[in-house]
Amino acid sequence: MNRNHSLDESREQAALYTVGALPDEERSAFEQHRLVDGCDVCAAEVAGFAPVVEHLAFATPLQTPPQHVRERILQQAVAQGMSAAHPTIDKDQLRFVSAECMDWKPGNAPGIEMKVLSVDKERGFYTTLVRMAPGSSLARHRHVGLEESYVIEGELFVSGVLMRPGDYCRAEVGSMHVGVTTKTGCVFIAVASLHDEWFLEA
Repeated sequence: MNRNHSLDESREQAALYTVGALPDEERSAFEQHRLVDGCDVCAAEVAGFAPVVEHLAFATPLQTPPQHVRERILQQAVAQGMSAAHPTIDKDQLRFVSAECMDWKPGNAPGIEMKVLSVDKERGFYTTLVRMAPGSSLARHRHVGLEESYVIEGELFVSGVLMRPGDYCRAEVGSMHVGVTTKTGCVFIAVASLHDEWFLEA
């Protein structure tokens, strides 16, 4: 911006700058002129326009958008995926939950962490993601209901059997899980009874 500008030019540039209407190159030049070159006239014009811009949002009455507009916005949000602002999405009897809503919680043994994905109180089952640190072991437990587990990452020993990613284990009612341990660390998903008997070490 020319140092020897008129007041009208200053006002025009300040107004466009304040509402964010200046192209990037012109905005940078105006900021250079106002801040670095220290133009008091342009600085005063920006300061004068700023409160006006802040009140523009309140210049019109609030209106409820039409239903079809609301639905289109929601559809776009679903299409764009989940975010911190919308961590869960319920659509067509489906529920989507972002990872931000499911923190790892301490398990019942050192080095064990869990994310409870869902709980079916009526059937007495829950689905959980289990993360085991290298060298950790699950506490011994007896299965009151059927348990199913599927390894996602790492290696897991279950009763002396080595399980790798993609391997599945089905534990029948009344069976015991002893020696559930990992050398490398692992992550697996399990569907188990809420009423299993756990034998925690003293």
